[in-house]
Amino acid sequence: MTISLILPNRSTIQRVDHSDPLDWYYSPATGWLFRRRLQLALDLLGDGPFDSVLEAGYGSGILLPTLARRTQRLHAMDLHRRTDLAGSMLAAEGVNAALSVGTVTSLGYANASFDALVCVSTLEHLHGDELTAAVREFKRVLRPGGTAVIGVPASGWVMDLLFRVIGFSEIGKHHVSTRGDIAGALRQTFRVDGERHLPGIGPKEAALYSVFRCRA
Repeated sequence: MTISLILPNRSTIQRVDHSDPLDWYYSPATGWLFRRRLQLALDLLGDGPFDSVLEAGYGSGILLPTLARRTQRLHAMDLHRRTDLAGSMLAAEGVNAALSVGTVTSLGYANASFDALVCVSTLEHLHGDELTAAVREFKRVLRPGGTAVIGVPASGWVMDLLFRVIGFSEIGKHHVSTRGDIAGALRQTFRVDGERHLPGIGPKEAALYSVFRCRA
C-alpha cells in the first residue's frame, strides 16, 4: 500500500520566501489540489525503500517528512538559502535530511549518487538550454536504472485563471516552459514509463497537473 502524504504540523513549517506557496497546502480552498499533486508524485515514486533519495527544489520542505519514510539517506537541494527554516521544521518533525544550496542545472553531487530523484513544480521556470541542462543533470546524479519523478503544471488560460483566483497574477511570466516542452526534454534523456494526471478523468491534454516517472 502506497505511503500517503504526511503534512508537517503547520506550526513547525515556515515560508522560505514571498513566492513560497506553503499556505495553499493548508487552505480549505486550495489544499486538496496542492496536496493531490504531491500524492501523484509519491504514487509514481513507489514506497521503496530506496537507499538514497534527492528532492531537487524542496522549497519549505513540505514533502520531506514523507520522503524520509522511503529512504535511508534523504538529501534535498534548493536555490534559496533558508536551510535554517527547513532544518527547524525537520528537527521538530523528527526527520533527518541533508540540505544543500544549489541549482537544478548544477546539483553539486557526484555522479550516480541517488537511487531516486523527485522534482515538483520547478522545471516550468526553465526553458531552452537551461531546461535541457537540468534534465541531463538529473540523469547524471542517478544510478543506472534509477527513478526520477517530475511534476509539472499545465500552461494556458485555465491555469492562469486558477492562479489569479488564489492571488498569483501573471503566472505566465514565471512558467516559461510548457508541459509539452518538459515532457519532450524528459523523453530525450530518460525512458518515461509512467504518467499521472490531475484530474484523472478526461484527456490528459486538459489536465491541470501532470507527473512523469522516468528511468535512467
